[in-house]
Amino acid sequence: MQQIKYIDCFASVDRWSGKDSEAPWTVEKMLSDMERCRIHGALVYSNFAKELQPSVGNRLVSELCRKNPRLIPCWVALPHHCNEMSEGAKFVQEMLDNGVKAVKLFPKMHRYLLNERTIGSLLGALQEIGLPVLIDRGEHEPSVQQIDWEEIGPLCTKYPKLNVILHGVRWEATRYLLPLLQQFPNLYFEFSNHQGNRIIEFLVEKIGLDQLLFGTQMMEKSPGAAKAFIDYANIGDEHRRKIAGENLIRLLKLENIPSDYPDDHTEDIILQKARKAEPIDDMEVIDAHAHISEKGHSDNIIAFMPNSDAAGVVERNRRIGVDITCVSSWIGIWTDYKRGNQITHQAIVDFPQNIIGYATLDPNDVQDWSAELKRCYEDYSLKGIKPYFPRNRIPYNSSKYEPWFKYGHDYHLFALMHFSDNFMAEMEELASKYPEISFLLAHSGMTYETMKKHVELARKFKNVFCEITYTSVTNAVIEHMVREIGSEKVIYGSDTAMRDPIPQFGWLAYADISESDKRNILGRNMRKIIDRCFSK
Repeated sequence: MQQIKYIDCFASVDRWSGKDSEAPWTVEKMLSDMERCRIHGALVYSNFAKELQPSVGNRLVSELCRKNPRLIPCWVALPHHCNEMSEGAKFVQEMLDNGVKAVKLFPKMHRYLLNERTIGSLLGALQEIGLPVLIDRGEHEPSVQQIDWEEIGPLCTKYPKLNVILHGVRWEATRYLLPLLQQFPNLYFEFSNHQGNRIIEFLVEKIGLDQLLFGTQMMEKSPGAAKAFIDYANIGDEHRRKIAGENLIRLLKLENIPSDYPDDHTEDIILQKARKAEPIDDMEVIDAHAHISEKGHSDNIIAFMPNSDAAGVVERNRRIGVDITCVSSWIGIWTDYKRGNQITHQAIVDFPQNIIGYATLDPNDVQDWSAELKRCYEDYSLKGIKPYFPRNRIPYNSSKYEPWFKYGHDYHLFALMHFSDNFMAEMEELASKYPEISFLLAHSGMTYETMKKHVELARKFKNVFCEITYTSVTNAVIEHMVREIGSEKVIYGSDTAMRDPIPQFGWLAYADISESDKRNILGRNMRKIIDRCFSK
């Protein structure tokens, strides 16, 4: 059977600013990752062109792509006024002469305005020839916000036949993004950062298929995360083919389509199943980090989260084979811990074989610790501890938490620990003081810097574990954890339904580690932690 062609619209080569010394970056590693993930081609630009000298970086990326038929060149452009690059039509002709299929712009980083006066000649020439322009529209960090939301509409209006591809749109941005997609058929985006819960299915229903693209953000992100997101989406294969590659092939006017990969009879069953988009059904899979909305409700001011109650979380996780999901309620960690614990308890009642609950308690408001702990752990059958510093701002080693952690120590419970202002020192104190609590350090895979700090704690304390989840799905960071502390100290979690669980699963399923290591992380480790709860 012919493979579904995956063509990545968001990849870069060369080292990048702030790259950790452990982070992979070479072309050889990119091609190896692409083969393992079955990504047939990638549109690539040069980080050297982005961060210093476009003329040199563009030449280098073109030379690289001539040597590697799976890579497709994208140039970085500057305005022509300072004689740094050719004007409009001449620059586009230079692109065509070198087989370049797209242009990426960094207006804010490169200090120019995205308007007709400054860059109009290039945009007009791209529109005339029918090649796309790529622009970053991320969140949080200025470097990934190269176009303002208010600029996108006027750009698409002024150049109605110019295909504009947004890179890096995050899952929080759906309410900004969707009205633009609905109004402008020449606007496109990819899902590497937009890991919103069920967002692919939602957008297919809302706007159709033509504006949706596959992107990975290699080499910073795991390409397996993005690949799995498309593979496991609840859409038909004809729809999948368009998002995976056909839409981009059309936009780039590609004539030489990268070839299929030869059959690879890997013995890794987890990888086999991921490539076929099959659930992991030969072991118990446990998601250690999830949040639920109140039953029958899905609206959330943090981000658009459809089907985010317990029923929706259980159903979505079944697509990848998750048997048990460990949850806390949004209301519990955000506003009303009592109501939140009731919601979590109801989820356990509704899904006794699929849900394990974290208790949420705010020490500022607890009046009777004995009564609250009895309600959570005896009446509601919860097993986890979920304090949340971002809301109550109480350091985890504060005496206010002592009754809760002492109870957790006495009954061998597990605690999911989010960052605090003095996280490492607080966790070192807690891990030493309460050795019978299993501490799961949330978001250990966020960055290499975070991972290295968490790994040091996990190495030092037998009761400390690294839980992986984060939108960054940092490339090769799971492999590094496994090398440094062993897979027995790494825990799978997804943070669903804030994020869709599928990219987090793909991050692990496609990791370059052994099948046994994957099975440890997917469920064996967490099963041991759960079985300790309330043991003698």
